[in-house]
Amino acid sequence: MLDWPKIHKIAESVAQRVAAEYPGIEAEDIRQEVLLYVLENRSTYENADYPEGQLRKNFRKRAVRYAGRERYAYIYHSAEYVYTASEVRSLFENAFFQPEMWEKAPTKDDGISVTSGGTVVALWDLDRAYSALALADAEVIAKRYEMGETLTPAEAMRLSRAVDKVTRFLNNGVVKRQEEAKAHEGPGPRRIGATA
Repeated sequence: MLDWPKIHKIAESVAQRVAAEYPGIEAEDIRQEVLLYVLENRSTYENADYPEGQLRKNFRKRAVRYAGRERYAYIYHSAEYVYTASEVRSLFENAFFQPEMWEKAPTKDDGISVTSGGTVVALWDLDRAYSALALADAEVIAKRYEMGETLTPAEAMRLSRAVDKVTRFLNNGVVKRQEEAKAHEGPGPRRIGATA
C-alpha cells in the first residue's frame, strides 16, 4: 500500500526545486506529472517499497524529463530561431576552433552573428555555452573538432551528450532573451505594426 501523504510531500518538494531550475514551468504542473507517473506505475511502487531518497531520485528524473519536454515545446512554438544539435556540431567543426573566424567575429557587444556553413549564431553565445560545460565534456568536443582525433564509442556518446547540452544552453538563451524582451514591452509609444 502506498503512503500517499508521503508521496505527495516528496512530489511537492521535487516539483518546487525543478520549477526553480526551469523558469516558466509551473511547479503544480510538475507535481501533477509526478503523481500521474506514480499512479500509472502503482504496482511497481507498491512492490518496491523505495526509501525516501530513491523516491526523490525517481521523481526528480521524471520531473526534469517533463520540464525539459515542456521547455522544448515552448521553444518550438515561440522562438524565432532554434538551434539544432546538427547546427551546433557544424559550428564547432567550421567556426569555433578556427582562429580566423574569431578574427572576423564582431565584438561581443555588437550583437551581430557570424555565419559558418549556413549556420548563424553569435560565437560569443557558443563560447558561453562551451565554457559552462563540465571539463570532460569540453575536452571531448575539443578532441573531436579542434584536434580532429577519432573518438572511442564511449567518447562518441559523451560528445553527443555534450553537444545536446550546448544546444539546450543556446536554446534556453533564446527563451531568456524573449522573456526579457516581453518584460520590457508594455505601456509606451505605439509601435507601427504592433497590432498587425
